[in-house]
Amino acid sequence: MYRITIFFENAWWFILASFILTLLWPTSQIQAQESWKISDCIDYAMENNLDLNMKYNNIESQEVSLKESKANILPNLNFGSNLELNFGRNVDGNDNSVTYDPTLSQNYYLNSSFTLFQGMVKKNGIRFSKYLLKASEQGAEVEKNQLVFKILSSYYTVLYSQGLRDVAESQVGLSKMQFDRMQKLVEVGKESPITAQDLESQWASDRLSLTKAQNQYNKTILELKQLLRLNVEQSFAIDTNTTQELILNASNNVDSIFIRAKDILPQLKQQQMLLGASEKNLAIAKGGVYPSLNMNAGYSTGFYDQNSLTYGKQLEENQNQWVGLSLRVPIYNRAVVSSDIKRKRIALKDQKLLFEKQKEALYIEIWNAIEDLQSAEKEYQSSQELHDFSELSLKNVTKKLEKGLANTTEFETAKQRYISAQANLLKSKLVYVMRYQMLTFYQTANWNHLY
Repeated sequence: MYRITIFFENAWWFILASFILTLLWPTSQIQAQESWKISDCIDYAMENNLDLNMKYNNIESQEVSLKESKANILPNLNFGSNLELNFGRNVDGNDNSVTYDPTLSQNYYLNSSFTLFQGMVKKNGIRFSKYLLKASEQGAEVEKNQLVFKILSSYYTVLYSQGLRDVAESQVGLSKMQFDRMQKLVEVGKESPITAQDLESQWASDRLSLTKAQNQYNKTILELKQLLRLNVEQSFAIDTNTTQELILNASNNVDSIFIRAKDILPQLKQQQMLLGASEKNLAIAKGGVYPSLNMNAGYSTGFYDQNSLTYGKQLEENQNQWVGLSLRVPIYNRAVVSSDIKRKRIALKDQKLLFEKQKEALYIEIWNAIEDLQSAEKEYQSSQELHDFSELSLKNVTKKLEKGLANTTEFETAKQRYISAQANLLKSKLVYVMRYQMLTFYQTANWNHLY
């Protein structure tokens, strides 16, 4: 009996060591397939995410619009030609007399026009396009950050489900070991077969828990692969050696973080650019109440088939050049301009409110992030204490069970309490790390701390 007890006490320390390694996300585990770090997932998603690539396309489109608005301030230049065959009453090309003979004529022209003044509409149009381009660039950054957050959440969900699966595996191993020990004692007549049956039932229950944990792990892996847009057949495993050291008792101030965040985060920069675009859009509408002055110039020539002169001589003698100015003064246009100005003013007011709303939302996000981090820290510390006590309790009950001083029900209760404490500790640690990383993002406006 003494030899058996020593054997299982040593076995207990072996199982306990495996539990601890599981909790620490088995750093000594060797994976046969290549594993992905969270930085690998982020880099891959940045290249293959459809929504993000659509944002990049929108940036290119805005760049084209900006070039177009800049080119719009330059003069235009057009060349054209008309070929006409006239029947009936017409002008004779020789002496400008009336003729009824069919006449073939061809004219060539080159003209250009340039806007001298239009209420700053075109220059404000350039500024408007610049603001929209910058807003599109910041919109792409917002999309990036949202994508990183989704990957971060999914990645740590996989880590958590993997930890639960490993805990379940250890639980099955411990139950099997206790059953085998009890079965040997039953065979030599030192324990009741009922006790062995109870342990076998617990072993079966633990195997079912392992199956559920494995299914949940497979599901979270599938969700992460789908988020990354990987192929179904592609093998995929995450790197469990990327744990971050916990920085506890970190002091953070909402106002100081917000003051920095509002100047560096893309969601507020995007709203600032959209606000500037709304102001220029209103200026464009106001330009419609000013007079517009345009200059135009041109050149034309042609030939007539009934003219006795040669083709080249006709083109030389029929030349015509002109230059002119045109002034347009808006007086009444059925309230089109005034209505447009009113709509643009309302749009500007809405954009100002959206900007303030975004700042308020950011302040609340940072506030909640700090509170969540503090709560996660307290939960982690409490989970650590519970884990230590439940670990000691399981060790004591195991020794009593081996000496016949505890029954299987007490052992199962202590084991389940320890398993639950492990799961809670793992969860609280992952939650704390995630919330710490989110708060770091608010302070830096980047995810470099994940690399």
